[in-house]
Parts: sequence; structure tokens; C-alpha cells
Amino acid sequence: MTAVLASVIDNRLHAIAARMADAMLRSCRSAAFQSRDLVTGIFDADGNWIATKDFIPVLAGSLPSAYEGVLAKFAGDVGEGDVFVLNDPYHGNNHPPDVTVLKPVFHRGVLRFWTATKGHHADVGGSGAGLGYNPGARDCWEDALRVPPVRLYRRGERQDDVWDLILLNLRLRDAVEGDLHCQIGAAAIGERELVAMLDAFGVDPVLEAVAAQLAASARHLRAEIARWPDGTYEAVRHLDDGGEHHREPIAVRLRLTVAGERAVFDFTGSDPQVAGYANSTRANTVAATLVALFGATDPAQRRTSGALSAIEVRTRPGTIAHAVEPAATTLCTITACEAIVEAVWLALAAADPALSHAGWCRGYAFAAIGVDARTGRPFGATGALKGGSGATAGCDGWDAIGPPVAMGGGREVDVELHELGAPATVLHQGFATDSAGAGRWRGGLGGFSRWRIDQDGVRVVCIGSGALERTVPYGLAGGLAAPANRSVVRHRDGRVTVPRTNSTLVLDRGDVIEIHTSGGGGYGDPRERPRAAVRADVRDGLVSAAAARDVYGLDPTDDDVEDGA
Repeated sequence: MTAVLASVIDNRLHAIAARMADAMLRSCRSAAFQSRDLVTGIFDADGNWIATKDFIPVLAGSLPSAYEGVLAKFAGDVGEGDVFVLNDPYHGNNHPPDVTVLKPVFHRGVLRFWTATKGHHADVGGSGAGLGYNPGARDCWEDALRVPPVRLYRRGERQDDVWDLILLNLRLRDAVEGDLHCQIGAAAIGERELVAMLDAFGVDPVLEAVAAQLAASARHLRAEIARWPDGTYEAVRHLDDGGEHHREPIAVRLRLTVAGERAVFDFTGSDPQVAGYANSTRANTVAATLVALFGATDPAQRRTSGALSAIEVRTRPGTIAHAVEPAATTLCTITACEAIVEAVWLALAAADPALSHAGWCRGYAFAAIGVDARTGRPFGATGALKGGSGATAGCDGWDAIGPPVAMGGGREVDVELHELGAPATVLHQGFATDSAGAGRWRGGLGGFSRWRIDQDGVRVVCIGSGALERTVPYGLAGGLAAPANRSVVRHRDGRVTVPRTNSTLVLDRGDVIEIHTSGGGGYGDPRERPRAAVRADVRDGLVSAAAARDVYGLDPTDDDVEDGA
């Protein structure tokens, strides 16, 4: 096996995963899938994770546990034409809305690979007000419909009883059914391409290339970890709350131990799980750790089972980082993931700030579900502009890129499609002045958006975190924190109310939600930022004249920073 052939086959595998993801984007039904809240993956017959297209990395990092969940139930009973599905967080999935589809790939009668597709569905049952989020859920049964590993197709035959059991429990069944077919179709495309690859290169060369690339990814990550100073580093980050039944901050505690080429991420000291929907499954905690890890190492690093061999993630059952049944978990891919990622990055910063990031924005959005009075059809909708990423040594953060759960892989829902599919109007979207943490390198900008409700009695849920002083995006190396996420509702009768994060409200025609998302934290002393960069930010409306003078220390006699400039 030559290195060139191994590289060609490895690139082919990742190209197949990317083609699967592109097929999902082209054939999906829901706004969630359109926003790229999806991933694809490929496993070999031994269960090694060997390729992925990770638009949303926190989804990708939990694919291995989903594969293990399916094999735990169906090992020895897998046939050509089978398609498996699951969403249950206690049978291998991360959280209920991210539904996983797995398809075995046979070549000349022998199981050689598995294709996997995963995406956040518009509805997973329960009493949530949008995208499966229910701040009032106290346990997994109030959280969502739970689907353990089951077959959607057996030997190519559709299992109508399973489809009916799932779809009859959903309000948005058309969207969910369409997106399931989208996932199955993408998995079938991956199957076709993998069989063609085996025919083109031969079975043995392909398997040898897979083994070589798994070993290479392990060496690569071990070399990255070897750059970190040996030692033990601790960090604590908090979730704002757990939902309507737990209104206190919840701590994620990390003890990171670096020894040579190996790192141990120990979350066993985290707070106990809560009566609420923010608990993290172990699968989600491992996935969030990988988001942080791959976000602080060489971006060329392959995300594979080989890389995972260089690390260990320790958790304790019954904690916020390893919830056990019957804990609700729907919010875990947002707030718990963010706290886990931040804890890893802060622990790395304790070793060397140049290795890490200042804090990114946290997810903060509104989602609604109901029946559109214009059409009589069910709808689901979301509204918010993404916040900014944290700065690093040498680079400003990215503007409106979204939280670290996506690492920039998501995209905004098309405004016109949003308005066609839901009784709401997007009145304004834009960057918000002074929304980024100041620094030698400033954070990315957050956003300001306004969203009007166009019919009475719409149930809306406010989801997310980052609304407390202790959970705002932190600064590093003298950089400043970014402002908190916040929102107000301007009612048609003139009242102004402030929604509580992780709560449900009912809004009427003419009510307007104003959403301010945080930017990223700054890195380095703001007064060391180049004067030309500060002046440019003021001219572009990104930094106010007052902040330029008071925070960045720009000379107030400079004509470029006079009020109104």
C-alpha cells in the first residue's frame, strides 16, 4: 500500500461523506436541515469512524455512540437493504431531536461499511413549542418521543408499523417524513459510492488504506497534544439554568491532565443532573469535548476513531455531564455543549493562552410551533441572528458565525422561506455595535434582529444561555468579555416584557421580539489594538466612538472618532 493510494482512498471516503451531506441539503424539507443542522459519516465493518462531513460538529462527535447503540441491539442480525433509525439518548443517541439513520453497506454479499446520516428534526413529539425544545420538561418522557434502534426498512421492505408509530406522534409529520426520506436517500447514495469504490480499487487495498489513515490520524493528534505543556489544569463553566424546573446555574467542572502525547478530560466533578432539559448525555459530552479539541488543534486533523485513541473522556453517571434515565436532555447540544467546550478551552488557556480561544457566543434563539391560519398547515419556525466567535492570538473573531456547537458550519435560514412557511415577518437583521469583547484582537460581532408575530396565540419558546454575567463570552490574556445575550418583546398594546431564557410564552399578532446576540470575547489588552484598526471599526459602525475612547484608549481629539463619525 503506497502513501499516495492511501491518500486517494481516504480523500474519496471524505468526498463520499460530503456528497451525502450535499444530497441532504438538496432534498430536505425542514428549515432546520436547510440551515445545515446535519452531518454524515462512514464507518467500516469493525465500527471504526473513518469519514465525516460535519456541518455541525457536536452531531458528528456522537455518531460512534449511535453506531454502538444499533450494534448493541442488532449485532448478527443485519441484512442487505436494512435501514436503522434511533433518537433515544439512552440507547446511543445524543439528544432526541438529532435523529440518526444508519445503513449497512454490503459488497458481493459481505458487510464492508456503514453509512450514517443525522439531522435536527423539526418535531420529535412531546409538548415543546418548537424544534423539540420544551423548557417545562422534567424528564425524558415529557421531553420527546423516544425511538430506540429500530428498522425503517428490513431487507429493502418498508416497515410501515414503525413509520406509523413515529409519525402519528408528531405535529409536523410531513416535514419529518420528508427529512427521514432525505436521510435514507443520502445514506443510499453513500452506499452506492462505497460499492463503486470497492469495485474500482479492490477490497484489500481499500481496507489497507482505511487502516493506514486511522493510524495516521492517531499519530497526528498525538503530535498535536505533545505540543501542550504537561500538567493538570482545571476550569469551571456554567449553564444559565436547566429549564423551568431548575432556575439556578449548573457547573461543568473539568480537570485536564496532559502527559506527553495523551490527554485525559475528567468531568467527574460536575454538578448533579437536574429536573430539566439541559442535562448532557455521555455521548454529547464526548462530542462536545471533541468540538473543543479539534477546534484547538490542526484543522487538517481527520476526525476518526484513530484520533479518539489519543484521548480519554471521564464522566460520572448522574451528573450534568453524564445524565442517566429519566433525565430530559433536549437542550444539551446547546448549553451543556457550550459549557463543556468553554471548560476545555479555559483549561488549555491555563496551560498557554495562545493554544486557545476567547469565549464564543452562546446559542440564543426563539422557536415557534403551531398551525398557520393562512394555510391551515402546521408550521415550525425559528428567529435570531447568530453571535460572534472569540478572538485568538493574532486573529479577530468571526462576525455572526454562531456558537461553538457548529464551529461556523451552520447558516442562516432564508428569510423569504421563513416567512412563507410561518406566520411571522423578519423586520430587521444586522450586526450590533459594541457587541464584541474588546481586545488587542477583538471578538466577532453579535447581531440584532426583530421578528414580528402575524397571528394570535402563537406558542414561542426562548432557548439558550449566555444571559448571565458568569456565562457571557469570556476574554483571554487581558481581553474583555462580550455583552450578554438578551431580548425584549414589544407587544402591540404598548407593553414591553423581558422573556426569561428557557421559558415558553404566547404571543399575538403584532407582537415583536427584539433579539440581541452576544459577540465573542476579546484577546489581549484592548489598548494595544492598532489605532488604524480601531478607527476602521468606528467608521464601519462596529465600535462606537465612546468605546474607542474609553475602552480602546483612542485619542478623543482624533477626528475619526468624534461622535457621529
